[in-house]
Amino acid sequence: MRFIEGERLAERAALPADAYTDPEQFTREQRRIFADSWLYACAARQVAEPGDAVPVEVAGMPVIVTRDTGGELRAFHNVCSHRGSKLLCESKRGRKSLVCAYHAWIYSLDGRLIRSQHFAGVDRRDLPDLSAEELGLKPLAVGQWLDFVFVHPDPGATPFTRHIAPVAERWQGYDLSSMRHAASLRYDFQANWKLIVENFLESYHVPFIHQTLNTYSPFTERYQIRLSEDIIGIGQGLYAPERDREHLPRWPTTDDSLRAEYYSLFPTFLVGLMPDHLFAWHLEPVSAGRTVEHLDFYFAGDEALGPAFDSQRKSTLENWRQVNDEDFDIVQRMQEGCHSPAFERAVLSRRMERNINQFQSHVSRLTGEARQR
Repeated sequence: MRFIEGERLAERAALPADAYTDPEQFTREQRRIFADSWLYACAARQVAEPGDAVPVEVAGMPVIVTRDTGGELRAFHNVCSHRGSKLLCESKRGRKSLVCAYHAWIYSLDGRLIRSQHFAGVDRRDLPDLSAEELGLKPLAVGQWLDFVFVHPDPGATPFTRHIAPVAERWQGYDLSSMRHAASLRYDFQANWKLIVENFLESYHVPFIHQTLNTYSPFTERYQIRLSEDIIGIGQGLYAPERDREHLPRWPTTDDSLRAEYYSLFPTFLVGLMPDHLFAWHLEPVSAGRTVEHLDFYFAGDEALGPAFDSQRKSTLENWRQVNDEDFDIVQRMQEGCHSPAFERAVLSRRMERNINQFQSHVSRLTGEARQR
């Protein structure tokens, strides 16, 4: 980008510091963002077969994700329609129904109430005289992309395929059907979820915080990308950690360049594609000042998980552990700084932190947070 004399290089952030510390702001985000967004629920491999059911928590809501007997993926609020008891507490395999432990109401895997024992009297199985919709499990919209299952609290939400389309189309030249899960990490941040997303969305900090990463994924080769209002990220013109050693098996692709891309799928899912692996990280916002981050890593095919590539795989995973350890520290420092009366709001670079401006502006619009300069 050519510098134009007189061009403004800085701007005040859309969100004030207390947007990261205020419990009322967090409550607004739960109501206006998480309750109206596609959110990661579980790995598709957890519900791979008909009869599989897994309980998860999504934005504080207990949810069941199932693969019904016909093989259709479904999601329901994990609550019995009778007295509100949590229905499922552990994953199940090969089931044809779900049974509430309290009064043994029985539901099919497509959510219908099929039996309410003794409800009409001893040994009688008459169903309550209410509509089927009132009696059944309450559905959520559900969608799958690669190994990732997403749910939306609104059953009538815009289809997930439309939401994910910009990045799915962007990566359509890569054959990711051979994805194999290899490892997981977990970080418990004493920090607001938005700070983690913002840190992910900019490379300005890379040469200062991630000096090792900068040697093989250089800051100078990075650029910011906007695919849609909900999908923004970072492109990497050169990603070459192997140097002189043998590289891991790579994705079959029509693009033979050694590039990488990282995207934030608003609000809390982060995904990155490298020539030889893929990561998927999802955030679990617990409170205004606490977020649990779950990280999963995938490689290209069974061969990549075999002993011949142990050292390369371990090196890749250790590199990501180092990067996330470094981010873990600095993000929590930012959270501490947001409590200071001396810090009203951030100053953003129009060149280096454009993604953060877009992300904050999106949050601001959805929550009604006033934008001030």
